[in-house]
Amino acid sequence: MFRKERILLVFIVLFLCFVLSSCKSYQVVPNGYTVEGDEYFINIDKKLAVFLGDDMLKEENWTANTRPINASKVNAKYTKVLKHLNYLDTAYKVLFTGSLKGKYNYDMLAVTNNYPNVKGQKSHLLDLSTFQREENKEGRYFYSIGEFKGQKLLHFVIPFNDRLWKEKMVSMIFLLPADFNDINWAKDIVQSNVAMYRDSYVFTPSRTEIHCPDDGSRSHLDYKIPEEKINNTGYMLMKAYGEVEGKRTLVVYRLMKPKDFFGSFVVCKGDYEILYTTLQDKIVWQTKINTEKDVVF
Repeated sequence: MFRKERILLVFIVLFLCFVLSSCKSYQVVPNGYTVEGDEYFINIDKKLAVFLGDDMLKEENWTANTRPINASKVNAKYTKVLKHLNYLDTAYKVLFTGSLKGKYNYDMLAVTNNYPNVKGQKSHLLDLSTFQREENKEGRYFYSIGEFKGQKLLHFVIPFNDRLWKEKMVSMIFLLPADFNDINWAKDIVQSNVAMYRDSYVFTPSRTEIHCPDDGSRSHLDYKIPEEKINNTGYMLMKAYGEVEGKRTLVVYRLMKPKDFFGSFVVCKGDYEILYTTLQDKIVWQTKINTEKDVVF
């Protein structure tokens, strides 16, 4: 009897190990974010920007309860996609996952390798020999077209650094309707990243849009976060929204390091909403400012 119980216990343990390993999710690179009104995903830890396309600017993708991009966890669906594409969860981490609406409705995710290949050891990176290769004056990338559970699967790999033993790759993966055939739409998004990752790449986690000429219609604005609201331990974002052609528009945003509490920027004269938020878009402090009036924080 004891032997049967022991065999049963071993079987249960092995079964649980199998279930847990098959459900194991991929880790997400910390400190990633998007800002409403900006077309880029930013990851601070990797010093990496990813261009996401114009659909990121559409109001329908930003509602009170949902955001188009998730940079905190990987659900079961995306875990299965990555395993299907042979990404090792020990060799790669996820930058973000997301669902967007626009010309097409689609899911998108991006991953990057944790470390380059090591001389004398077996490669842990994807085998790109079966991928199609595309190269032009802007750079090169690899891609494949497949299917996953009834959806069209577009898989792109962009070499951020392809020097031997220093390999750094960024992969962009799209899940689209089965009848999707506009491959050039996806290639345009990828090509924008290829061009950005050239030798001149500079990590700039900020945005400034000035929609007026430098003829006296601009104003210089200083901002200061109240002392009791300052985050002394984590990254924060300062965002300024104003009205441009009758529409609420992101005019400026800045990444703020721990303990940062003031700064300045140039804008067109007018009314602005200033938001001080976490990377997850939680508002910690906000105010409204008219640049033609004296403002005391």
